Amino acid sequence: MSRSFLHRAGVTLVFAGVAAACGSRTHYVASTEPVPAAASTLDRMTVRTGEQAVVVDSPAAVGRHVERMVQEAGGYLERSSGSSDGNVQIAARVPAAQLDRLMDSVAGFGKERHRHLTGADVTDQYTDLEARLRSNIALRDRLQQLLSRAATLDEVLTLEKQIARLQSDIDALQAHIDQLKSRTELASLAVSLERKHVLGPLAVVGRGVGRLVGKLFVIR
Repeated sequence: MSRSFLHRAGVTLVFAGVAAACGSRTHYVASTEPVPAAASTLDRMTVRTGEQAVVVDSPAAVGRHVERMVQEAGGYLERSSGSSDGNVQIAARVPAAQLDRLMDSVAGFGKERHRHLTGADVTDQYTDLEARLRSNIALRDRLQQLLSRAATLDEVLTLEKQIARLQSDIDALQAHIDQLKSRTELASLAVSLERKHVLGPLAVVGRGVGRLVGKLFVIR
């Protein structure tokens, strides 16, 4: 059996693997080369999000404090805006481990109206992406080895096309993995700072009258 025949047979088998890898996003492909096994133990990966609304005397001044706290904690500001009524909205990314502490600190500036925390486990998604990435890298490397031994121009062109397609998938998978890691390492924090309403003289008197009238109807 000639070396040329064996080479073409190997190319055909690898092409079958490439077609399966590129045509399916949910099944793994058995590579012609061993793929390193994933770690047997993996810390759970969680995407955390925190939202809170706090009533304060001066939203603008408190907002500047919050922005400094975010930066000092190792996070960064995504958006900060003020409305015509003096309220301030802040969106930031902060280290996930610092989220609870920062929200407690923000709450200390005034009266917290509400707080909402969520966490989404993305461990399985991350593991799936890494497995697909390793499989595609192994197939690409095998095709590059075959390319160096290609016997015909058609084989060269076909191999180069398949390598380019795999590389595109590899780049997309790596970008998705990097994005997922960033979302787990840096939690999203949304803070709403609302101006505290100060009652005028008439409102104070009205409130006092209201309490007095209420006592006329309720003894205890």
